[in-house]
Amino acid sequence: MKIADLRPVINRTWPPARTSRIGAFIVAPNDPGGNRVSAAQLAGDHEEDFGAEDIDAAEAAMQAQGRAPLFSVLDTQTALDAALQARGYITRDHTVAMVIKCAALAATPPPVTAFEIWPPLAIQTELWDACGIDAARRRIMDRADCKKTSLFGRITDRPAGAAYIGILHDNAMLHALEVAPITRRKGLAAHMMRLAAKWAADNGAEWLSILVTRQNTAALELYTSLGMKPVGTYHYQEKEGGTAQ
Repeated sequence: MKIADLRPVINRTWPPARTSRIGAFIVAPNDPGGNRVSAAQLAGDHEEDFGAEDIDAAEAAMQAQGRAPLFSVLDTQTALDAALQARGYITRDHTVAMVIKCAALAATPPPVTAFEIWPPLAIQTELWDACGIDAARRRIMDRADCKKTSLFGRITDRPAGAAYIGILHDNAMLHALEVAPITRRKGLAAHMMRLAAKWAADNGAEWLSILVTRQNTAALELYTSLGMKPVGTYHYQEKEGGTAQ
């Protein structure tokens, strides 16, 4: 598996509100849900399938929305990366994609530790709010039309964790895994990851995937300790003077 294989999974499980084909690019509206659902991306499978006029057209479409142009670039898309840097773009938020076979991680958590439930409970919304997963991001979960669920975690007899997971074909992707700061480093995130793998396997997925920024070293250490392997990275290129979300 490689990072390009996960692009459709990202787009289906964490979808933009809508998209338009502009030349060689897929362009989404500017979304308060963040860069992942706002950035333009190459539509084709081959990174050389674009020209300067395609970048011009995508830039113009985003500027017409009243925002700075923003592109999501896979680590394999070196020509696009170079072309955007030559135009003065700034690189932001290197993100690692990690995967594991569901069968290698799936396990039933200890009693009253982690549950799957849809729609999410009010207490999960409160946990997400406290950790920065706001209403705009939760609307992304709501509009995803894939098989999906949320995970609710408890530790030391208190509500403590929330996550969202969706499936495309044989690949499940976990998003928005958050554990309340006061209950971290007690093993809850690992229990929730194992439950995610079990739910994914029970619903026909072979793989579990997750996205994590390189700066989030604690999460990278956790996922590595669980046996997840990196399959590539992507990052954002934003026109100088723009504001990241």
